[in-house]
Amino acid sequence: METSQTTLLRIAAFLVDALSISIVLVLPASLVSYAMAWIGGSVKVIQLVWWVALGIIVIALLIRDGFRGRSLGKQILGLRMLTPRGEHCGYGRSVVRNIPLIVPIWNVVEVALVLAGKPRTGDRIARTTVTKE
Repeated sequence: METSQTTLLRIAAFLVDALSISIVLVLPASLVSYAMAWIGGSVKVIQLVWWVALGIIVIALLIRDGFRGRSLGKQILGLRMLTPRGEHCGYGRSVVRNIPLIVPIWNVVEVALVLAGKPRTGDRIARTTVTKE
C-alpha cells in the first residue's frame, strides 16, 4: 500500500505529463488547424491534422515512462519506477504499463486504484513499482 504523499505525487506527475503532452502536441495541432481553416483548407485536411495529433498523443502516453525509466512528471516530482530486479522501466514495460490508460472503463479503474493508494493494474501487469526517490 502506498502512502498518501506518494499517491498525491503520482497524480501530480500524471498532470505534469498531460500538460506537457498537451503543450508539445495539442498546441501545434491547434495552430496548424486554425491556420488551415483561415486560409480555406479543406475539412478533411484539418481532420487529418487532428487524427495525426491524436495518434502521436496515444504513442506519447504509452512510451512516456520508457525515457530514462520514468516520465517527465515522475522525474520532476522525485518518483521512480522499478522492476522486480531494481532496474528502470524500459519502453516495452512502459507500453504494457500504460495500455490500461487508453482503454475505456479500464482507465476509470486505474484512476480509482491510484486514488485508493493501491497499485494500478498496469503496474501489476508490467511488474513495476512506483516509489519516491
